[in-house]
Amino acid sequence: MNRTAKTVLATLGVGALLAVLAAFSVIYSGVFNVAATVEDAPPLRSVLVATREASIWRHARDIQAPPLGGAGQMERGFRIYREWCVMCHAPPGRPVPPMAKGLNPEAPAMVEEAEEMSPAELFWVTRNGIRFTGMPAWEASLSDTQIWDVVAFMRTLPRMTPADYDALDRRVPRAGDATNVQ
Repeated sequence: MNRTAKTVLATLGVGALLAVLAAFSVIYSGVFNVAATVEDAPPLRSVLVATREASIWRHARDIQAPPLGGAGQMERGFRIYREWCVMCHAPPGRPVPPMAKGLNPEAPAMVEEAEEMSPAELFWVTRNGIRFTGMPAWEASLSDTQIWDVVAFMRTLPRMTPADYDALDRRVPRAGDATNVQ
C-alpha cells in the first residue's frame, strides 16, 4: 500500500472516530432536547419523514388487502375508529383533538392519509404503530379482521363530509349501547 492510500485510510479512520465521539457526546450529555414541545429542524424532519415513508412502503409491500367495503365492515371500522382513533385523528372538518395537540410529530389527518396510502400501508401502520410517535401498535388490542374493518372505514374518509360523519355517528350505536349488536 502506498503512502497516499495510508494517509487517506488514516484520515478516514480519525474522521470516523471523531464522528463516534461526537455522537456519544450528544447522546450522553443530554444536550439534545427530547421534549415534545421542541420542533425538529427542517432537515431532521425531512430525514425522519423519508425514513418513515420508506419503512412503511417496504414493510407493507407484500400485504394482500382483502376485499374492502363488505356488508357491515365499514360500520364496524367506524365504531373502532370513533372509540379509539378520534382522540388523535380528527374526523372530517373537525379541529385537532385536545389529546393530539401535544404530539410531536403531530398525528396526521386521516382524511389525507387515507387518500395517499394504500390499504396495505394503512393496515401495516395501524397494526404495528410508528415508533417514536404517539401511534400505538394495535395488534395487541385488535384482531387483523378488526384492523381491516378500520382500514375499510378510513378509505371512505376522503369522500366523507362533516355532515356524512355526523349522520354515521348518529346511526351507528356506540359500544355498550343496548342496541349495539355486533
